[in-house]
Amino acid sequence: MRLSWKIFFITTPIFVLFLTFFGLWMIQDNFNGSLDREIERCMIENQMFQNSYELTLHSLSEEQRAQTSVRQLVESFHQRSDEAGGNARIFGADGELLYQDNALVVENSIAEQIDEEHNTGYEIVRQGDATYLVVQAEGDSGERIETTKNITEIYAERSAMYARYQIGVLILSVLVGGLILLALFLVMRNMQKLSSATRRFATGRYDTRVKIGSTDEIGRLAEDFNWMANTMNTQMEQLQNEVARQEEFTAAFAHELKTPLTSIIGYADTIRQMDLSPEETDMCADYIFRQGKRLQSLSYKLLDLTMAGREDILLREIRAQDLLHEVERTVLPSLLEKQLTIQTEAQDGYIYGDRDLLISLFINLIDNARKASDPGKRIRVVGMRLPDGYLVSVEDEGRGIPPEELSRITEAFYMVDKSRARKEGGAGLGLALCQKIVELHQAVWQMESAPGEGLKVTVRFSYLEEERSHRRSRDRRRARPQAQPGQKKRAPDKMGGTGEEAHIE
Repeated sequence: MRLSWKIFFITTPIFVLFLTFFGLWMIQDNFNGSLDREIERCMIENQMFQNSYELTLHSLSEEQRAQTSVRQLVESFHQRSDEAGGNARIFGADGELLYQDNALVVENSIAEQIDEEHNTGYEIVRQGDATYLVVQAEGDSGERIETTKNITEIYAERSAMYARYQIGVLILSVLVGGLILLALFLVMRNMQKLSSATRRFATGRYDTRVKIGSTDEIGRLAEDFNWMANTMNTQMEQLQNEVARQEEFTAAFAHELKTPLTSIIGYADTIRQMDLSPEETDMCADYIFRQGKRLQSLSYKLLDLTMAGREDILLREIRAQDLLHEVERTVLPSLLEKQLTIQTEAQDGYIYGDRDLLISLFINLIDNARKASDPGKRIRVVGMRLPDGYLVSVEDEGRGIPPEELSRITEAFYMVDKSRARKEGGAGLGLALCQKIVELHQAVWQMESAPGEGLKVTVRFSYLEEERSHRRSRDRRRARPQAQPGQKKRAPDKMGGTGEEAHIE
């Protein structure tokens, strides 16, 4: 059974039952009030009749009482003789009927209720199609005065109200049931939209969204669905892009392995099957050696890339000047081979990170600059101290990178100029490794380039809160060294560093 029908069949009967019992209670309460007022009125009339009778009786002398009948006594003060004014009967102390207004006799058992403590009683008697209220009261002289009132109209009015209320309940139940169905239809229509959208989303239509303008719980549920759909759509796109990158990575890796392996196998087979001169053998061996080194470099880069993605590094305080000059000494031989110049300008400061990974980061950045630079060009490495961290930039005077290529150069095996990169011994993994290292250090980097203007890579390292606190404490403890007599200070350059420059020709 649908949820809307369940709600309908639960709410509608409850509403009808509540309305029925509430109406019955109201009608009965109104009837009881009318009946109580009528009883009170009848008892007052009976009391007035009794008082008039006794006053008239006591006003007569013994001789007058003997000469006057009860009827004459009553008629002397009783002015109402029709039924509307009430029917009266008077009984003697022995129960003998002494007086009766008319022939209406309503049998009752009120006499059994009257005793020494209660001299008044009443009873409601249904006789034929009529209902009567009978009141009896015993006077001081021992006579019992009975008055009767026809109250059929009160009961008839209650029956009429019951009938009208039943019709009203029936009409109201139909109207309310229709309104409940309409409300449920409107609510469930939005739920059906959500259900339909969920099914479409589950079949792969990730652009499915729900348009519900209400601000109730269903509207908020629709907003949550759209938020979930947007999030999952983004994640699916990321997964698809990741799968595509993995496929490209696999294809590029297979291609990178295929070329050197083909050369190695070919030249090795040549040496094995042919009689070569010493010069030809040396040439084949040299080619095999260079392709083997290329495979070795490729395997090392892949290993570093894998470890960088999984490693949980321990951040330590590293002096930036020492780190950058160590990198400079490491890359000097390769730059010397290509007749390039490197200029390192580093202000005094600290970087929190892993020393080996940071060295690998800057070596790869400089090596990437070397591959893009022609002989005679310069590579500039600048380190700047910041209030909340340290900044390092590596800038070359190479061929530059088109703006549309900048977003892809950090992908594994991606090379802007593949032929030149392979000639330089590259495999397109350097910048991908750099990106991993930057992410591990929670740093940010930026690349600026234009064709023919070189590439500038800027890496900004920020101190974490505990590192800032540690650095402030250390700076407070550290005293500024005083210059010794006769000692000369070395003037810093405009960047605050030593201004050391290595020229390689």
